[in-house]
Amino acid sequence: MRHKTALTSAIMLVLCALAPVWTSASASGPGVGGRRVRLDDVVAGPYLVRAVTSPTPPTVENLYVEVRVTSAESGEVLTDLDVVVRAIPLENDAPELSEIAVHDIAPIPTEYAAHLPVAVTGLWEIQIDIQGPEGDGSATFIERVQNPPNLSWLVAIGAPIAGLVLLGAIFFWLQRNSQQET
Repeated sequence: MRHKTALTSAIMLVLCALAPVWTSASASGPGVGGRRVRLDDVVAGPYLVRAVTSPTPPTVENLYVEVRVTSAESGEVLTDLDVVVRAIPLENDAPELSEIAVHDIAPIPTEYAAHLPVAVTGLWEIQIDIQGPEGDGSATFIERVQNPPNLSWLVAIGAPIAGLVLLGAIFFWLQRNSQQET
C-alpha cells in the first residue's frame, strides 16, 4: 500500500512541476503573461488615455492593447466612443494593422481592448485614435515585438531528466523502506 501512495505522490509531483511550463507556453489574451502600462493619463484631445500592453514582452501574433479613456474635463470613464488601435511598422515593410477596440475582450468591462496580430518582430508605433461626442483624440507609443519563447527544447530535455531523477528518488525511497521492514 505504501508503494502505491509513494508512486501516486511522485506522479502528482511531476505533474505539478510541469504545470507552470505548460501554462506559460499556452497563455494568451489580454492581461495574460504580464502587463505593462505604456500610457498613463496622456492627453489625447479632450480625453485622457491609459494604455496597457500584454503579454510582457509582446510577441509575434500576440499583442493586446487595453485602453481606458476618461474625459479630461470631468474625469469620467467613457465607454461610448469609437476607439481604433493601429500598429505601424518602423523597422520593416510589414503591413500596417488596424483593429477596432471593443469591450468584449477587455479584462475590465469599462475599458476597450484590441488584438493586433503583428506578423514580424521589430519596433512598432502603436497609435490609438478616439472619436466621440467631445471630439477626436490620438495618442501613440513605441513597442518592441519579439519572437515568442520556444520552450520545446526545455520540455524535450527537462521532462526526461526530471522523470529519471524522480524514478531514482522513488527507487532509493523504496529500497530504504523495504530494508526497514525486514
